[in-house]
Amino acid sequence: MTEEEIRLLWEAERKIYEAWADFIKTKITSYLATILPDVEVDYFLKVPVSPRSKELKSLVDKALFRNKTYANPYQDITDKVGMRFVVLLSDDIRIVEKAILDIKDWDASKDRDFEDERRERPLEFAYQSLHYVLRAAKEFKHGDITIPASTSCEVQIRTLLQHAHSELTHDTIYKPQKTASPEVKRTIAKSMALIEATDDFFLLAMQELNNATQLEREAMKTLSQIYLGKVGLTPEAEKSNLLILDSFKEKLTPDLANRINAFIEQKGYVTTKIAKRAETQHLFRQPTILLIYLCVSLAPAETKEIWPLTAEELRPVFLDLGISFDNY
Repeated sequence: MTEEEIRLLWEAERKIYEAWADFIKTKITSYLATILPDVEVDYFLKVPVSPRSKELKSLVDKALFRNKTYANPYQDITDKVGMRFVVLLSDDIRIVEKAILDIKDWDASKDRDFEDERRERPLEFAYQSLHYVLRAAKEFKHGDITIPASTSCEVQIRTLLQHAHSELTHDTIYKPQKTASPEVKRTIAKSMALIEATDDFFLLAMQELNNATQLEREAMKTLSQIYLGKVGLTPEAEKSNLLILDSFKEKLTPDLANRINAFIEQKGYVTTKIAKRAETQHLFRQPTILLIYLCVSLAPAETKEIWPLTAEELRPVFLDLGISFDNY
């Protein structure tokens, strides 16, 4: 195959590959939104996903000048278009992988798995990433472009630390046509060992944090469900909720849902008050406001004492319940 033949093929097919990559990005990010109900996808993915197709010069270079021994230099290149999903921790990589394997619009083949490589070469610290090649399972149209069956796209999944390591070293250390001194290679290997250790520590810290905040997270879920059902608005989930829940941790008993529902049943006007105030007041759009109404009704003095925000934010709750704020 000649350079001119590759140029003509790429000019004819580049938009097809770019449409295929756009389809993959949309499908994976949409799927992640369904399996990450408590986390925004834009927060979970630490770098914006930006599909990129190869420049013609890079495609020609890879096809004809890198001793790749392709049977078909154009067709055999599977990363003519690709994208990266960058997450925080190694455990998060498997969440993206689940999306890839669960979606049935493509046939997925694993080209590289850093965990497999660790097991096979436990004493080596080298470039790490999870690579999949996704091929269209059948011909279909995406927008106004027909995507043939078997059109390929490479998807890489990395942690943020792996991504930083790769951006710094991959072109100069791991590409076969370039060389580096043994000292440089050892330094890079040491940096990867440090990255692995750091990821292990981060995972341990995250597990301990999750265990420590399980009560608050369960309460947040309970209060959000009740807020949506009783107030009729979609609750927000800002970090101030965690501050409130931490302050009132002793009130987060297993019967919290029953206590909140019984309180609303007794004082049905409260949900109307919350909905009205939510139009202009941030605090009343947070699900923890339900807990605060309950606590003020039962123990106004104690609630006022442990309240973590400003007094003026708490005053309307007392007013709605007919309790004098200044008397406590």
